[in-house]
Amino acid sequence: MDYNRVGSPLYKLLLSGRQLKLPKGQVVSAFEDSAMLNLISSGFIKRYLITSDGSKGIQVIFGPNDIFPLTPVYKTIYKMDVYSGPEQYYYESMTEIEVFSINQATLLEAVNAEPLIYKDLFYAAGLRLNSYIHRLESMSSRAANKKVAHQLTYLADIYGQKTEDGTTIMVPLTHQNLADILNLARETVTHCMTRLEEKGLIHVNKYITVLVIEKLRQASY
Repeated sequence: MDYNRVGSPLYKLLLSGRQLKLPKGQVVSAFEDSAMLNLISSGFIKRYLITSDGSKGIQVIFGPNDIFPLTPVYKTIYKMDVYSGPEQYYYESMTEIEVFSINQATLLEAVNAEPLIYKDLFYAAGLRLNSYIHRLESMSSRAANKKVAHQLTYLADIYGQKTEDGTTIMVPLTHQNLADILNLARETVTHCMTRLEEKGLIHVNKYITVLVIEKLRQASY
């Protein structure tokens, strides 16, 4: 049986926290605030870094039921600094979003009272690890078309919705989004997307639909 994170103690705790609704395109640096833990109830957010040369790199896309940021949790519970670098990260809503938040003091009190929350946090950390492993795999490929196919396969697995045509990725992705994730030029991504569509692997309308996910997966390796 799949782990029911929606009914988990941590999920219920977060839903009891402060509610925040934001429009599409809102940049919120406060989400990196180590004093808060956040749950996305609906919508999508991208976390990105602006490097010293001005380029943007999207590290991760968060969607419904995702919990973030997790690195401050390690400091709260274990007094461990998982990351202590100088970089500033930003969060931008890709759609209208609804977020629930609790502070770290509330989390620590709840963990002490209900140890099963450790299980919930471990599961959430596993989801993030899965995301970063897939991103590293995408980045390690030298062929741009394989990078794009690999990233689309991952997003279809995580945020895909079954339709008559295949699996529709419910994230409102642009070619620039994919370029920022994969460290490619937007023109390169556009060329790759065109090739994938010509091969009958994807269809692009308002959203990207993966027509046969196993064929796209094979094309990514």
